[in-house]
Amino acid sequence: MKQTFISGYIHRMLPSIIMSQVVMTSCVLIDTALSGQFLGAEAVAAEGMVTPVVMVVVAIAAVMSAGNATICSNASGKGDADEINRVFSTTLTVSLGVSIVCTLLILLFSPLICQGLGLTPGTGLFSSTMDYMVGYVPLMPMLAVIMTIPALLQIEGDNKTNVVAVSLVFVFDIIFDLLNLFVFYGGVLGMALATTLSYYIAGMLVLIRFFGKKRTVHFSLGYVEWRRIGKILPYGTPAFVNSLCRGLMTAALNGAFLQYGSEIYVAAFTIVAKVGGILLCFGNGMGEMTAIVTGIINGEKDRDGLKEILGIMFRKAVWMNAVLMVACLVLGGLSVRIFTADAELIALSTFGLQIFALQFIFRSIVLCYVGYLRGLKRFMAGNAVLFVVAGSVVLFAWKAPLVLGIDAVWYSYLVSMACSLAFVILFVGFSAKGNPFSWDSMVLQPESYGIAKENILEWEISDLTKLCECCEMASNFVKEHGGTDQQAFRLSLFMEEMGKNVLAWSFHDGKDHRLMIKVMFSDGEFVLRIRDDGAQFDPKEYYRHHKEENPDENLGIRIVFGMATEVTYLNTMNLNNLLVKV
Repeated sequence: MKQTFISGYIHRMLPSIIMSQVVMTSCVLIDTALSGQFLGAEAVAAEGMVTPVVMVVVAIAAVMSAGNATICSNASGKGDADEINRVFSTTLTVSLGVSIVCTLLILLFSPLICQGLGLTPGTGLFSSTMDYMVGYVPLMPMLAVIMTIPALLQIEGDNKTNVVAVSLVFVFDIIFDLLNLFVFYGGVLGMALATTLSYYIAGMLVLIRFFGKKRTVHFSLGYVEWRRIGKILPYGTPAFVNSLCRGLMTAALNGAFLQYGSEIYVAAFTIVAKVGGILLCFGNGMGEMTAIVTGIINGEKDRDGLKEILGIMFRKAVWMNAVLMVACLVLGGLSVRIFTADAELIALSTFGLQIFALQFIFRSIVLCYVGYLRGLKRFMAGNAVLFVVAGSVVLFAWKAPLVLGIDAVWYSYLVSMACSLAFVILFVGFSAKGNPFSWDSMVLQPESYGIAKENILEWEISDLTKLCECCEMASNFVKEHGGTDQQAFRLSLFMEEMGKNVLAWSFHDGKDHRLMIKVMFSDGEFVLRIRDDGAQFDPKEYYRHHKEENPDENLGIRIVFGMATEVTYLNTMNLNNLLVKV
């Protein structure tokens, strides 16, 4: 199948998004594994008890950063750089402030929080849980940085910074954990502090990389607009609800295992959650990728592009998670042994992990569609799906054991994902009033959405001959849609001049590149979009710096900026995007 810009962007960026989540989750897994081997089952259970608090911490960091990513991806599709800068600057400022306040509050009320988790003061588990919480929570401010900035870099097409940052977290977490165990003897508190220090090192790298290079996205306190908080928050609610629901589900399962079983069940569930969490990163990463690319394409109002996104992501979700599920079923028993040598705990964890793996395909499809809804700004619908997931887990975990026994709790996630997938199917069917399994229904956009096909011309250009032919077609297109001779001449001229620049200068490295040109008639205006994957070049910035120089040089750029109604440039998806209104 021929690769499009959309599929190419997904293929480039998806591995880095998944890998960053895998590495970040691995840090928690390492803490749990080393704790289990050297500190005992109580330490493992303590980390599991803190997980709901961790999810709340992530939710607080995610609500603004996810809203920022969604708004900025939509703005990038429209070429609105000013909107991106203002939303990003506001997000980062507010996220840092809120995270600092929340860190102080959690540290102050940590004993009350532990009691709220169902623990009894004075017990060893209570003390270990509070130690881990106190050591872990201070990473919140740097977590806000790590969750906000890389999303903007990914929109620009920079996936290296994120990969390097999460790799640093992974490496330094191992180093600090070992130092804690064999040099400082800091116990559970030291394990948590090791993770916190690792995040701060990675966060500093992200900041240095972001501010140390000229980028399309800029941060400035002058861009901060407090009134935008109310706009950003609704966009971030799905990420907030997702983390909050995950925390609720974990707390409910911990409580159910304590109520109907014992601490060893909590330890086993913690091991299952850590091993399974690594594999769930693939579905989570797909959901994030779907949200980002849907936001960009939705900003362009490209209905066919939205269908392409769903097709690509659903196919990847099924085959990738099918492989992971089989691997987990076959090798799950080996993976749990890195956490403990206790035969009873190994057997219980292995059984739980095999049941846990059965949800993978369901979960990845659901998360991809929730990400799609986020990209479309259908936040209430996305939140409804997440509430179905959480509600069905809590209900089944607390009611099923009364009839089926303690082992029924392990099936909570599987039942939940089946319910949520059924909910999505019903939602699509009712919303589209048609077959919920067709792409036209799943896209959730009417046929009139975007620009009608008869008002669009689009080509892939490979040489000057093809460019000249398309310029003539573009001129005729303008006249056929009621444009003046002057508009037809200008659009054709702009297309020729900027297209020649791309072919001559952006594609000079000898690699295979692509140039896509699109002419649109919308709202009474003619718009030319030139998109290429060559070397990054902002003609608008170039013109601003060189317009006072020799007028005989760079005539093409001077002509376009001197005669066009409006010119917008944005580098997004690692592509040059130039929009020219005639």
